[in-house]
Amino acid sequence: MKIHVREALASDREAVFEFCRKTWSWGDYIPHVWDKWLMEENGKVFVATIDGAPVGISHVTIDKPGEAWLSGARTAPNFRRMGIASAIAQKCLEYAKSRGAKVARLVTESDNKAAIAAVQTMDFKPVAEFVEMTLEKPVNSEELSACSRWARKSEAEVVWSFLETSEVYREAAGLYTVLYHWFSLNRRDVERFVAEGKAIICLDKADGGKICGLTLVEDAPSREWHENTLQTCYIDGDFNAVLDMAKFLKAHCAFKNVEKIYGFTCNHKPIITALEKLGFKPPESTAIIFQKQI
Repeated sequence: MKIHVREALASDREAVFEFCRKTWSWGDYIPHVWDKWLMEENGKVFVATIDGAPVGISHVTIDKPGEAWLSGARTAPNFRRMGIASAIAQKCLEYAKSRGAKVARLVTESDNKAAIAAVQTMDFKPVAEFVEMTLEKPVNSEELSACSRWARKSEAEVVWSFLETSEVYREAAGLYTVLYHWFSLNRRDVERFVAEGKAIICLDKADGGKICGLTLVEDAPSREWHENTLQTCYIDGDFNAVLDMAKFLKAHCAFKNVEKIYGFTCNHKPIITALEKLGFKPPESTAIIFQKQI
C-alpha cells in the first residue's frame, strides 16, 4: 500500500480523533490541541494517508532558533509496523530543516519499547533521561530552607558560570523542559529565568556564599492546563542543595496556595533522593530524550 504524507487539514479531525481515542486508558490529548496546532505559525501537523484515509500523524515545531521538537506521533492500530511513523517523521525533519533547524528532538517513555525501537531506526540517539516527580498540595516543611532564595538579576552571570562546570548540566545534555518539551539551556535562557524571578539558587555558606544549587521553575502548566500548579524545568546540585531548594519551593507554593508541583529533573540519583525525602512521588517510567542532527 502506498503511503502519502501531507499537511493536516481541518477535515482530518474525525479520522485522527478516532485512531487516537485509545492511546492511553484515559484517551489522548490530541483533541485538545488539534485546532491550536493547525493554526501555529512555527509548526506543522503532518498526516499520512493510505487510499486517501488518514492513518497517522505527527507534529513538529520550531520553538527556538535551530531546534525542532517532534511530538504527537500516532499511527492507527491496524497500520502499525508499516513504516508510517518513519514516513511522517521524515517529512517533519524536511520541514524543520527548511526552517533552519540544525537539531531535532523528541521524547518517549522508557517502558515504550516499540517507540524506542522506532526512533532508533530513524537514527535518533538517546541523550538524556528525565523524571517527572509530583507533589500534591505542598505544605511548609517542619524544617525551613536555610540557604536558598530567588536569584537576583545581577547574579545571572554567576548562575551561568555554575552551570558551565556542572556535572548535572552535562548529564541533562544541557536541556530544560517546559510542558513536556525539551530545549537547550543557554546563557540567554538563564538570564530570562533570573529576570522573571523564576530561578532559585542555593548558597554554600561554608564557601563564601558560592552558588551550589539551581532550580528553574515555570507556571506554564497553570496557564496552559488551567490548573493551580507549578513545574520545575531544571534542578541542579548535590543532595543537600536540592533538599534545601525543595524546602524553599514548597514554602513558596504553600504561601501561594499552589495545589501541585510537577518536579521535572534529569534522572540524577541525589536529586531524586532529595525530592523523595520531601514527599515527591516518583513516576513508574522515565522520559528518554532522543536527538538527531539534521
